[in-house]
Amino acid sequence: MDDDAKKLLVKSARMYAMCQKAEVAEPFDVMGLALAAFEDMPLRQALVFIRSNQQNIEDLAWAFKNSNSPEEFEQRVKELKGFPRE
Repeated sequence: MDDDAKKLLVKSARMYAMCQKAEVAEPFDVMGLALAAFEDMPLRQALVFIRSNQQNIEDLAWAFKNSNSPEEFEQRVKELKGFPRE
């Protein structure tokens, strides 16, 4: 996965966490619309990206919700990947 796709995953995960907090009924549809609008991406491409990366987005959103600092977020991501703790 290239760096641009990784950045989109992180942005999408932040949007997903925000949608969950706001109790949005269809967070993946909202995220697809936002991605299309703010990343200048065709809607179909944005929705395919969101749906094909749904598990990664949910995992990263968990890391966001359970972190209080960038360092903690990085540690949570390592936990998701199965890396040993430092």
